[in-house]
Amino acid sequence: MSLTPAFLDELRARTLLSALVGKTVKLTKAGREFKGCCPFHSEKTPSFYVNDDKSFYHCFGCSAHGDAIRWMTEQQGLPFIDAVKELAQAAGMEMPAQDRQSVERAERAKGLHDLMADAAQFFTDQLNGIAGA
Repeated sequence: MSLTPAFLDELRARTLLSALVGKTVKLTKAGREFKGCCPFHSEKTPSFYVNDDKSFYHCFGCSAHGDAIRWMTEQQGLPFIDAVKELAQAAGMEMPAQDRQSVERAERAKGLHDLMADAAQFFTDQLNGIAGA
């Protein structure tokens, strides 16, 4: 699946960020923006702002900053591609079709991921064996 910058820009433009963030953060209108207490750190005075015109959020307390996709990955814990799929579905957009190269790249990456997981497990077992000796 090839996600072009144009597709991602269109997705961001079609996503009302204040509505997305407002599902989990109590936001109040502040001029052209919305403000609320930051979900990334504890605070009593709101320093977290959401700007729908620019399609980003920013916290002046902890410097958290991002767009709708980043919000989904950080707050919902979704992988990037799942965040894009969920936002695209909500925006009524079709995901781009997978091309052959993307499928091959994903299969190769999965194989490497599995290999790394096996290696990590091997070394964890070895270290646990040393600790138990």
